[in-house]
Amino acid sequence: MNLDVHPFKCTGCKSVTAQRLIRTFDCEDVPDSPAEVWLVECQRCFEQRIIYPAERVASKEDDIVRCECGNWKMKASRCRVCLIAAGVETIKRKVFTGHSDIEVEIANL
Repeated sequence: MNLDVHPFKCTGCKSVTAQRLIRTFDCEDVPDSPAEVWLVECQRCFEQRIIYPAERVASKEDDIVRCECGNWKMKASRCRVCLIAAGVETIKRKVFTGHSDIEVEIANL
């Protein structure tokens, strides 16, 4: 398991969050692409995406810390896993209704 975590702007939650590096891919054979791309997972919305290491937001690693629950988080923000466990925030999923997307809360188990 890779424990490299870097701050990037997430496309899902639209903020700079801790992104866990899952895997790196070499793209030397693809023209007009960097030599390496990363598959990362946002530690707030848990969305995965491919990024270029060159678009890195910050060079400081000390902005990312572990929460007491074990999840990675930015030092200044609150951990989403802890917010969900405390009942402050709910898990939502997007549902396509035929003409638009709506967000529906997932029932507590």
